[in-house]
Amino acid sequence: MDPLAARISEPKPLRVLIAERHRTVAQSLTALIGAVGGAEVTAIATGPEETIEAGSRLSPDVAIVDLEMSPNCSLVTGLHSISPDTRIIVLGSREGDANDLVNALASGAVGAIYREASVEALHRALQSSTRDAPVVADEAAGVLLSSYMDVLTEKRKKDVATIEALAAAVEARDLNTARHLERVTDLAEECLKKIDPDLGAMEEMAYGFMLHDVGKIGIPDAILNKPAALDEDEWAIMRGHPEMGVRIVDPVGFSNTTTEIILSHHEHWDGGGYPHGLKGEEIPLAARAFSVADAYDAMTSDRPYRAAMTKTVAIDELKQAAGTTFDPDIVDLFVGLRN
Repeated sequence: MDPLAARISEPKPLRVLIAERHRTVAQSLTALIGAVGGAEVTAIATGPEETIEAGSRLSPDVAIVDLEMSPNCSLVTGLHSISPDTRIIVLGSREGDANDLVNALASGAVGAIYREASVEALHRALQSSTRDAPVVADEAAGVLLSSYMDVLTEKRKKDVATIEALAAAVEARDLNTARHLERVTDLAEECLKKIDPDLGAMEEMAYGFMLHDVGKIGIPDAILNKPAALDEDEWAIMRGHPEMGVRIVDPVGFSNTTTEIILSHHEHWDGGGYPHGLKGEEIPLAARAFSVADAYDAMTSDRPYRAAMTKTVAIDELKQAAGTTFDPDIVDLFVGLRN
């Protein structure tokens, strides 16, 4: 190939602006960029005003910005505004606030690296970062993931607290279920821990027990507390509470362990339950165990239309329904725990 043509076809090196308060750090970055190849430092700025001036004048391909020089993302936002085609990579420290990294990426930065970045990490950020595919160094990614998980945990706590309050509100409205949540959760956990200790110890499983009737928040009081058998139309409304419950808790992002209990705790072993007519082992194990505990607590509690059954009578009822309403093996286990 003709030497001139070869030179013309070679890609131009990326023009890089370094915005860093400490010149020693800026010099180290300059040396690293030289080692990376394919890029050259065209300016070094040690303050926000100098950075904005250089960005406006040079419109560099890439700007590496010291995160501590950009309080409240002001420098990232300003540089992005005056030179929108410049790809901004923020430079952070391991001791920095993870929220600063998150906010910088939300304000126009397309990458994040640490001062101690390796040549490989710097090369990846310089060459590959775009607004559609930001490049974040491994260490920074770990900080961001930790921050994200903290946000999710706090959101989850708030959501769960809200739903627990809803469940308690259902219990307060339903005259038939005073302390039902507490009792039935204890019974179901005791049973399930004998069947599957790992499943029985899961927090998500306990949430399912506690929130099983949260869908009743949408059932009218006249149906919920009717002191007699429900008619066909009323039963149609009542049978909608499992699916309503799942819709209520779905935004929280519970696992299938939780939602399956809420959805399936009225399914029957012989397929005669609701809402989906599941049969036998199609019904999730936790829901099968819970339905036995739920029925036992209901039978041994006072109702407006009948007095509580004795423990002996309730156990006899469970035995008679084993193989039809309930998983017979779970009934045997549950009865054994009551004797």
